[in-house]
Amino acid sequence: MKTPYVPFATLLKSVLLLSSPALIVMAIYVLMGFMILSHAVYAYGIIFIASGLLIYPFVGNMSLLANYVHDLSQDKRVQAPDLRFIATVAELSDALKKLQTSWETKKKQMETIITEREILVDTLPDILVMVNDEGKIVRTNRAARAIFGQNLAQKHLREVIDNGYMLSSVEAVIRDLKGREVEFRIEEPVIRDFLAIIERFPVPSAGGITTVITMNDITELKSVEQMRADFVANASHEIRTPLASIKGFIETLQGPAKDDEPARTEFLGIMLEQANRMQQLINDLLSLSKIEMNAHSVPTDPVDLATVVRRELEHFKRPAMDKNMRLSAQIQDNLPNVKGEANELAQVVHNLVGNAIKYGYRDSEVTVTLKITTELPQDINMRNHTRVVMLSVRDQGEGIPKQHLPRLMERFFRVDSARTREVGGTGLGLAIVKGIITRHRGAITIDSTQGEGSVFTAFLPIYEA
Repeated sequence: MKTPYVPFATLLKSVLLLSSPALIVMAIYVLMGFMILSHAVYAYGIIFIASGLLIYPFVGNMSLLANYVHDLSQDKRVQAPDLRFIATVAELSDALKKLQTSWETKKKQMETIITEREILVDTLPDILVMVNDEGKIVRTNRAARAIFGQNLAQKHLREVIDNGYMLSSVEAVIRDLKGREVEFRIEEPVIRDFLAIIERFPVPSAGGITTVITMNDITELKSVEQMRADFVANASHEIRTPLASIKGFIETLQGPAKDDEPARTEFLGIMLEQANRMQQLINDLLSLSKIEMNAHSVPTDPVDLATVVRRELEHFKRPAMDKNMRLSAQIQDNLPNVKGEANELAQVVHNLVGNAIKYGYRDSEVTVTLKITTELPQDINMRNHTRVVMLSVRDQGEGIPKQHLPRLMERFFRVDSARTREVGGTGLGLAIVKGIITRHRGAITIDSTQGEGSVFTAFLPIYEA
């Protein structure tokens, strides 16, 4: 058994308290003459020493017990003292040992729960920012740090989110305790749109958190909505233009030019041209819609791309002759099949070669190259490949200004609208090409030099049986 340490003052007070009845009785005996003073002092000394010897282990055990309870209150991991002098104290010691074991078990359980919740919060896809009543950030999750940067704690919200409407909304929630849903935009470092839900805790947390802001990045959703609106507006405009032209010529033929044979012949030719243009536009819209609908269904059939290219080039011999252009094909021997859908890949070749002939100079050359390559572009679809089949179409024309290259494959985007309509383009050909290549989990690049021409290169996965 561990020898208990007993403070002298504590022991003295305890012995005096225990021996005080005997002291009082002896004092009365001395005053009444039943006992002389020297005998009383001697007797009390014996009682005092006996009380000290009797109470010393008890006080020592209680002192150890008090220290043990104090250490438990400070959340210290200590060994319970071995108290065996008095049965009641020993029972109390055993009870405290059980209490310590129970506390440690519950503490481990709470630590596990807290850790799990911290991991859950940190891995949530939504952006979480927690602030105190002063608007200072107390805690964030991984998604927030990925957007707004590391070391956000103790920064004021205005240092992180530069949007007055959002900041005033947070202040209003802190002030009136009513949650709000806010849509806002930040401009730096890149433009991003967010939908934020701001909620106030009824009681601040131990860490001082009073308000939680949950944010969803809706930049892509906004972009899609804008693209959809632009698409509807552009498609309506593109269809309305030939319809208005056809309607105008019909009204003219029914009225002033009713009996004008030369005018009728001219107008009917223009009407047919406009009807063909509208038909091509509708066909392209249907193709694009079908491609986008099947975007998540990856084609897996083996396709002999060399045969597809040769067949499509046959269709362009006459258009090339009309502009005195040369069509040349450089196709690697024994080329492996690609993984895809033959009709869609034929449409890729058709659109790229057709554009090269439309926008190439007269008396120039269009070159189609088909081969295996290990020089892959920086594209997510190429990361699991070491070699692919490369299809490139090179023209000799005006070229495309560098600032237009990133948007060239957007629907209805035109570098020169007048020229595109003049050569019969709908503004959807390259969007269809991009959609097909993306569906095939391939990649496409564009290189262009003004005054020299452009090269469109598609990279397609090789079919593996």
